[in-house]
Amino acid sequence: MTTFSSTNILEINHLSVEYASASGAVRALNDVSIVLERGQILGLAGESGSGKTTLGHAVSRLLRPPALITAGEVLYYPAADVSHTTRHETVQPERKAGQPIDVLKLGARELRAVRWSTLAIVFQSAMNALNPELTIETQVTDVIKAHDPSLDARQRRERAVELIRMVGISADRLKSYPHQLSGGMRQRAIIAIALALNPDLIIMDE
Repeated sequence: MTTFSSTNILEINHLSVEYASASGAVRALNDVSIVLERGQILGLAGESGSGKTTLGHAVSRLLRPPALITAGEVLYYPAADVSHTTRHETVQPERKAGQPIDVLKLGARELRAVRWSTLAIVFQSAMNALNPELTIETQVTDVIKAHDPSLDARQRRERAVELIRMVGISADRLKSYPHQLSGGMRQRAIIAIALALNPDLIIMDE
């Protein structure tokens, strides 16, 4: 394990992911190690199928079968020793002072507390990521409501307006459904949702 450093926000150490197939396991990631410092922007370039999306989904614990993480750890270093609040309770992943959180070892409640408020992801396919039956406003405010129940409906609406304007979309488009937006606007709407809770880290799967 890498020695603790207050300048780091994320460490991926020796991460490997396999996909099960009829002909045997297919290795998608092989012993990947990355260190991301706080405030740093890191870009990964590679051809289609090289594992970029798999890496992003592994870090955010969104992989589904037949994908399987076979080795490694994903360490998140909080800026301060603060707890995360869910709708019903406060959840604090257990750790000693000064130590990181291993995202791959979090339980369901702890993982829910970390997602969006600490770690957010912008998915590659914006149309598939957005619910076609809900307006953009509903999808933005639902994330805020689920993770910050202290805000009332008016405050959630104000935050949604702030976010949608931040990504260059007129506030009146909050009433639109995903199919009424262009592909670029849908992508920016997803970015607005990712920014809703001021996360420490955002993964952009472009």
